[in-house]
Order: sequence, then C-alpha cells, then structure tokens
Amino acid sequence: MRLIYTLPIIEVLVFNLITLNSCCRRKYSLFKTIAIICIFTVLCILPGPIFLSSIFVGDGRWAIFGFLYIIPLKFLYHERTDSIVLNMCMSWTYTLGIMAISAQIAYLFNFENHRAYLVAVETILFLATFFPFNKYVIPKYCYIFQNIDDFKKSWFKYLSFSVYLNFLLLLIIHTIFLGSGASLLKIVGLVIFLGTAYSSYAIVYEIIRGSVKIDELEKAASHDPLTGLGNRAQMLSRMRILMEENQVFSVMFLDLDKFKLINDEYGHAVGDQYLIHFGKVCSAALKDNGKLYRYGGDEFVALYYGAVSEDEARLIAKCEKWNDGAPCPFNDVSVGVVACHPPYGNNDPSPILKRADSIMYKNKLNKKAKMGG
Repeated sequence: MRLIYTLPIIEVLVFNLITLNSCCRRKYSLFKTIAIICIFTVLCILPGPIFLSSIFVGDGRWAIFGFLYIIPLKFLYHERTDSIVLNMCMSWTYTLGIMAISAQIAYLFNFENHRAYLVAVETILFLATFFPFNKYVIPKYCYIFQNIDDFKKSWFKYLSFSVYLNFLLLLIIHTIFLGSGASLLKIVGLVIFLGTAYSSYAIVYEIIRGSVKIDELEKAASHDPLTGLGNRAQMLSRMRILMEENQVFSVMFLDLDKFKLINDEYGHAVGDQYLIHFGKVCSAALKDNGKLYRYGGDEFVALYYGAVSEDEARLIAKCEKWNDGAPCPFNDVSVGVVACHPPYGNNDPSPILKRADSIMYKNKLNKKAKMGG
C-alpha cells in the first residue's frame, strides 16, 4: 500500500515532463530522455514517499523536492538553468493546483484516510483538464520560451518574478491553508487562483507576440527579404547618422558584372543564390570594418568605417573565398569608392551615392574597353 503514495507524484511528474518536453529542446532521443528521468526518479525521488509517507499527505509539502530534477534536466535539454526553473514553476502551478483541488475534494467527502480516492480524483481532474491545457496553454508556454532571447531583460525579469511568486503562493496555500480541513470555499479559491495565474501568462504571451510582430515588421521594413542584408532605407539612415556625428567613412558602390548572364545560363534560382552568396562573402571580407547593404537588383553598397584605400576596396570586391559554397563561377564586380570627410552640410547622402555610382559606372566602362567590349 505504500506504493500508492507515489502515484500522485508520478502523475504530476508525467504531466510536468510533457510540458517541459514541448517547450524545451532535447539533447537526446525521447526514449533516452524518458529512461534517464525514470532512473533518476526511482533512485532519488520515489524512496521519499515510500519510506517517509507521513510527509506525503497531498498538501504539496513534497513539491520542494521536485527541484532536484534540475540536475538531470540541465543535462538533457539545451536550456539555461533559469529557463528550466521558470518552465518547471509554470507547469507546476498547474499540476500542483490540480493536486491541491484533488486533496480538498477528497478531504471534503471524508476520503482523507483513503489515498486511493485522492489518486482517483486527481486522475479524473488531470484527464479532464489536460486536453484544454495542452491545446491552449502549452503552445503559449512554447511561444514564450522560443522567443525568450528576444525579451527585453526587464520583461524577462518581471515574467520570472511573477511566475516564481505564483508558484510560491500556491505552495504556501498548500502547506498552511490546505493542511487543516477542507471546504468548498477553498476549492473555489484555488480555481480562481489558477485562473488568475494563467490569465496573467496569457497576457504576457499576447504582449510578447505583439512585440515579436513589431520587430518582424521593423526588420521587414529595413532588410532585404532575399539576402537578409540591410536595405536601401537602412543604409540611408545609417549614412545620415554617420554624417550627423561627423564621422569619416567610405562608400563603396558595387555592381555585379554580367549578372544577367547568370540568370540566362543557370536560371533565376541560381541567380538568387548568387546574390545571397555574394552578400555573405562580401560581408565576411568587410569583417568589423563596415557593413554591406543591398541597394537594389544586382547593386550593393558597403559603408566602410574610416577611409578605405584602393587596395582594401579591391580586396573586398575580389571575393577571394567565393568558391566556398558558390552556386556558380564568379563574374567579378565593378566598384566605385568615395571617401567621406566632414563637414557634410545638410547631411544629405544622395550626392555621395550619386558620385560613387558614377565612379563605379566609369570603372565598368573602362573594364569593358580593356576587354574589347
């Protein structure tokens, strides 16, 4: 009969691991993950309720031992420790709440001396609530954790603080208020508490989703969808900032030679890959000395921080590492370079770009003349 003390813990563990496995990235196969969790549970967790059954009475006092699972979970998942703890507390608020309501129902009907009734009530409540929990709540958890790196630090701090407070409050309700007698009002209070807790998580989810959408719109407005490079609008904005700050910089206007032949000979799909590959190789050549933007079509602009020499500009445009993953041979690029020094007057980048474009075009014509057309 002592084994019956372990059943509520096993049920809570199963539902918590389902939630964790949905939200976090496993390092190993599902089978291996479950096997390690089971071994850890048998060796480190289950001896408690079996040999110390007096403290496992359904009021949640054992919950603190659940934090021992941080040890295997840190080994099994690609997540930071604080993210694992946060996930555990969020899911435990649900499972611990179900256990508290189950204990109250069992106490209310004078079943406190029959642990089987507590297990039966808890099982029924889990089965009745887990489908909507899995359908509506877990996806919100997953979305929050998938976008956790995009949180503002203050947002993540407040979210964590709220989750920890909810969990601690539920634990206090368990140990202080639920250990002595039961009443319908306590059950109603628990249901309201759980509803309030998960409503707050839903609000956080909506805020984060809105924030991510705004970031996506901002990125779409400032980035080229094909290459992922900054677009013309972002480049012009960056040039204005450099000019307002009276910085010395260089503009490299780059035009891909014979790009139409790439599309004609290999097809537009390869042509797109050609543009993408050029963006990667040229950006790598700039290193931390500047940034590449797609100006439009087969034209790119590199903003170089400081005055770039002709040799440096030729080296960047040469794309020496082109053959690493190239979709087709490289047809060279024509470059026009303008070194920019303050003062800049009205901070209008248009004359600078026009000049760099003109120099690039002359260089292209000279290159054609040398090649005989």
